[in-house]
Order: sequence, then structure tokens, then C-alpha cells
Amino acid sequence: MTAVSEHSLRGAKLTALFCAVAAALYALTEAEASLIVGLFFTAAPLIAVILWLQRDAKTTGVAAVHDLGFLLWVAWPLLIPWYAWKTRGRPGWRLTIGLFALIASAHLSWLVVAWSVYAIRYGMWYFETR
Repeated sequence: MTAVSEHSLRGAKLTALFCAVAAALYALTEAEASLIVGLFFTAAPLIAVILWLQRDAKTTGVAAVHDLGFLLWVAWPLLIPWYAWKTRGRPGWRLTIGLFALIASAHLSWLVVAWSVYAIRYGMWYFETR
């Protein structure tokens, strides 16, 4: 990736990191997130990635669609791999996996922490009863 593209991806990475840490804290405390917080954890990383893709599309000149943002919002699971392949060639799969990881970061971190808490709590109970 070019230096400009990598630099502008910083916002998406920070958004995904914030959502992942906050979701992990919710899982650690076993608190249920409100509807708006859950929506934020789902939508914020996706919006950050879409904004990065729009800026990167201007840099690369690929996908010069009038309303690329809306098109990405509607069909992002299909368009992200297409865009990565079109702009990066074969190494585009790494970009695809990275962008999907950013989008799913909050859910993945919640899942890992929640299962870890469960394993520690009920694993200890299992060994204490023996």
C-alpha cells in the first residue's frame, strides 16, 4: 500500500481498536450493552472502512462511481474483495482480510473475552468440585 493509503487507514484502525476495547470491557464486566452502543460497535468500524475505501478509490482511480459510499454500504462483503483484487492484484487478499478484521474487531474481541471469562469461571468451579 502507498504511504498515503496506509496513513489514512489510521482512522479506521483507531475506530476498530476503540470499539474492540470497549466491547471487551463489556464482556469482562458481563454488562449488556444498550441498543445504541451495540449499533455503534457494529456500524462505526464499517463506516470507518468505507470512508477509507472512498479516499483510497480517489487515490487509485479505480471504482470511480458517483455514489461509491452508498454502493459500499449496501454490498461491502462483495465489493471489498473486488476492490482489493482490482487495486492490489494478488496481494489484495491481505487487504481484504485486514479490512474484514477491522470491521469484525468489536465482535471478535467480545467473543474472545466472554469465552475466556466463561472458561476461567466455570473451569475453576469444575476443578474445585473434584
